[in-house]
Amino acid sequence: MNSPGSFLHIGSAGISDIDEIDRIEQEAFNTPWSRELLRAAIVNESYRVRTLRTEEEGLLGFYIAHAMRNRTNLDNLAVERSARSRGYGSQLLQDWMDYARLAHLETLTLQVNTANVRAQKLYEQFYFKTAKLLVAYYPNGDDAYQMERS
Repeated sequence: MNSPGSFLHIGSAGISDIDEIDRIEQEAFNTPWSRELLRAAIVNESYRVRTLRTEEEGLLGFYIAHAMRNRTNLDNLAVERSARSRGYGSQLLQDWMDYARLAHLETLTLQVNTANVRAQKLYEQFYFKTAKLLVAYYPNGDDAYQMERS
């Protein structure tokens, strides 16, 4: 994971994080969120936008989620390309799941591109199951799987 002596911090995102979040978003996805959508999520109290940083490297990943009734949906999770395979995606996912448990949210959902096998395997490690296929879910026409966990 992170190097010895490296301090890892997951915390709430602020407006000052938009440039870094947008850079990671643009690099990670074929259909990235716009800066305007990212900013709107950060300032909207019904969204949970969290960042992962290390002392040495700064902001390396983030997620965006929202809750409604007894459910929460992971809208977006991304880790900087150079920081992948270090367990940061798992740590962000665990942060979201811990929040869901503390908030007594019964169902966790997410959507993942059918071509993103790496992300699907990560979610399966955390006991998410494919619930349905969402045809042409993304603006570019790509399909997604709806994955869920109780």
